[in-house]
Formats: sequence, structure tokens, C-alpha cells
Amino acid sequence: MHGVVDTSIVIEIFDRGDDILLENIMNRYSMLYIPWIVVYEYLYGHKYLGRDIDHRREAIEKLGRVIGISQEILVKALEIDVELHRKGQTIPFTDILIAATTLVLNAELITADQRYYTRIQDLENICTTNS
Repeated sequence: MHGVVDTSIVIEIFDRGDDILLENIMNRYSMLYIPWIVVYEYLYGHKYLGRDIDHRREAIEKLGRVIGISQEILVKALEIDVELHRKGQTIPFTDILIAATTLVLNAELITADQRYYTRIQDLENICTTNS
């Protein structure tokens, strides 16, 4: 099974040092994907605080394969965003991109915070953690 890592998981592993979470994820998934927006979101916070981001970027790249935006992910994100706006259930665009990546890759979303993801139709494979 393949997993897509949410920003909340990257924070738990690298900033809070949750080695048990990391071990559980590595044992459960044969491949981990990290959407580019997760990398951006995570590194932005550290850059904003004036911290070095080079070793953090390298650590993320060792965790799994960083996935860029593709036409297929873009179209899926548009579908999700329009559907949610029509329902009056907007969510952060970063979460839309992460969900779209998960759906396109037919993977399971790994998150510590599913509050917005439950609004997305067809995103049934959500692995939540209790860190």
C-alpha cells in the first residue's frame, strides 16, 4: 500500500521527534509520497522563523518521493475545489492539493488532522494517527 504524507505528519516526525509514528508508517507503507505543497508548507514555517531549512529538506526527501503538480492532479484539485465551494464547505487550498494528489495516486492519506479531509468525496482512505 502507498501513502501520501500530510504536513501534520511531517511536523510530528521531524519537529516533535515521534519515532514510533515514523516506524509505524515505514512498516505499513511500501511507498511514501510527499506532495510538493507539504514540503513548501513545512519549510515555510521554519524559514519564516529564521531556521536553516537545508537539513529539513533533505530529511523530507529521504522520507519519501516528493510529488510535483501534474495536469491530472491540477484537474482533480479543480474538481474538489469547485464541488466544495458549491456546497459552501471551503477548505484550505493546501489540503485540496494534498487530497487531489492522494486520489490521483490511488493511495492512503496519512494525517494527524483529518477535519477538512472528511468533506472530500471519494477520499475514503484516510489513516489518522493519535500522536
